[in-house]
Amino acid sequence: MAQKAVGSSPTTRPVEAPLNKVEAAGLLTVDLEKLLPLPPLKAFDIAAFLEEGLLLREKPFRQALQGHDWQAYEGSAVAIYTSTDAIIPPWAYLLVGKHLAGHAVYYAVCRPEELPERYRLDHLEKLDWTAYTDKRLLLRGCASVSPAVLTAFFRRALPYARLIFYGEACSSVPIYKKTTL
Repeated sequence: MAQKAVGSSPTTRPVEAPLNKVEAAGLLTVDLEKLLPLPPLKAFDIAAFLEEGLLLREKPFRQALQGHDWQAYEGSAVAIYTSTDAIIPPWAYLLVGKHLAGHAVYYAVCRPEELPERYRLDHLEKLDWTAYTDKRLLLRGCASVSPAVLTAFFRRALPYARLIFYGEACSSVPIYKKTTL
């Protein structure tokens, strides 16, 4: 049998919510993966439309593009590239872009692995940077965005933000502090 301790009485303490140190510090966490989400990513290889994978003839190329299923790119970001060493005239990329324009949300001439960075860099330009005026920013560090995207965000936010940190709330590195004269 359990015995009661002499002279002690059970006391109940109100349960307090854990302290959110990020909120308490007045930091605004910027998660670039959430701020700049990626649509489905697809690739369009011009090499599939070349004779023997190397020669582009205008008339057959135009006909092949006309018969291609462009619906497959609906709502996607598309990398237009060539997987062979063929020399592709610039107008060929423009023709592909013309067909993608009605279906893809974004397209660029780049290797498929470069598309996420290119997409995010272009979409940084559309952000309302005044929303960061005099804010204390914490650029989330465990994101899968490239250093180029992080740097571009930093460069654009710099004139507005009061402080910029990089990392996580538990382990952040101070990067910038606005000095007042």
